Amino acid sequence: MLTPRRKTSLLVIMMMMLGALVFVGSPQVQAQDGADTQSDDDFFKSLIDPRQAIWMDSRGVIAGTGDPNGFVGEAFRSGKGAHPEALELSNLPLDQYGLVNWARAIREGFITPRHSLDPTKQNKPDDKPFGLALLIPTKSESMPDVIFPHDIHTMWLTCNNCHPEIFAMNGKLNNKVMTMPKIAAGEYCGRCHNRIAFPLSDCQRCHVHEKNAAVPEGVKAP
Repeated sequence: MLTPRRKTSLLVIMMMMLGALVFVGSPQVQAQDGADTQSDDDFFKSLIDPRQAIWMDSRGVIAGTGDPNGFVGEAFRSGKGAHPEALELSNLPLDQYGLVNWARAIREGFITPRHSLDPTKQNKPDDKPFGLALLIPTKSESMPDVIFPHDIHTMWLTCNNCHPEIFAMNGKLNNKVMTMPKIAAGEYCGRCHNRIAFPLSDCQRCHVHEKNAAVPEGVKAP
């Protein structure tokens, strides 16, 4: 038995066929005792060709079409894609997307990158990452705050890679102007993340501090 919503949908589909009526045998589905157990939602889904489904990446940009139950977003596609043989054979730790977790690779000693390109500064007592960790409150009441660790970043970068062009030397000022849409558009953290660093869709790698919880020891609050 067709509900009014189904009748309307079928009428629209028939009109889009430009009047070309195609009969393929008689109906094969019969309701028992006059009852139709298929929900409207299931009925509408049955009309959709999975090849026409559209999915988006973590920036909200159309990234492809296909089965909506498949991998969603650029991160999954990259993780499941082909990698250089050296990476495939390295046994480096991977994240949830199948991408190399470089931060974990450093912390667990899989790799030991040099902190300086200057041979005279390597292995010096002061040749250490900058250990400051900053609490960055989110503007959402439900999203956990961010704890930004300078140490893992300064294992790869120098201060002037980020300051002052990308981030001002003032945490409060940065937090006033920094938003997720801007980050997703390639500003602030988005200069690296979603490009060469882990994707923004891996939210809990950054948003680790519950709202209104005590600030952990060693973390500087704004």
